[in-house]
Amino acid sequence: MPQELSTREQRRGTRSLMLGGAILAAILLVVVVVWPLVIENQLGTPSGGADVSATPDLTASRGVPAQRAAESTVGKSNPAGQEDGSGGRARQIRETSQPLQLSEDQRQQLKQIIAKQNAPREDKVDFEVMIGSAVPKQAQLQDIPPEVTQLMNGYWGDQYLIAGDSMIIVDQHSRRVVAIVPGVA
Repeated sequence: MPQELSTREQRRGTRSLMLGGAILAAILLVVVVVWPLVIENQLGTPSGGADVSATPDLTASRGVPAQRAAESTVGKSNPAGQEDGSGGRARQIRETSQPLQLSEDQRQQLKQIIAKQNAPREDKVDFEVMIGSAVPKQAQLQDIPPEVTQLMNGYWGDQYLIAGDSMIIVDQHSRRVVAIVPGVA
């Protein structure tokens, strides 16, 4: 049978329980309120090519900077990949995002090739300009010239459009952005 405690011992136990609860509440307050203010939010930040301080926004209805000078290794090297119902192709494109590697000479050659083309041009587009973003069917695209695929060593059969001064390369099957090449138009 449990032993009855004196009133003094009951009060001491209650105080200990209340003190422990107050300490736990203070810790939870710090975790919930202060921690998010201290830690930088990395959610939604692309792994390659994002330069928030110097990126022009090419998306029509946003005030948030878009990704700049980036490419997807899957989109570049595997143009025949098909989109599946689970979004696997789009996920692969997004997960293999990296900074674009173009020399100044390649960029100048690309600029000359694009100048000869009659590519669809938009000042701002109605989709997010980031690797892996979906491009709506209303967006006019044009096949990439063979000279561009040779110069960039990839993107065979893909399409593109010009947004602002950037060339946006779009995967032919999934209609996902696979490369963003600024300063070529």
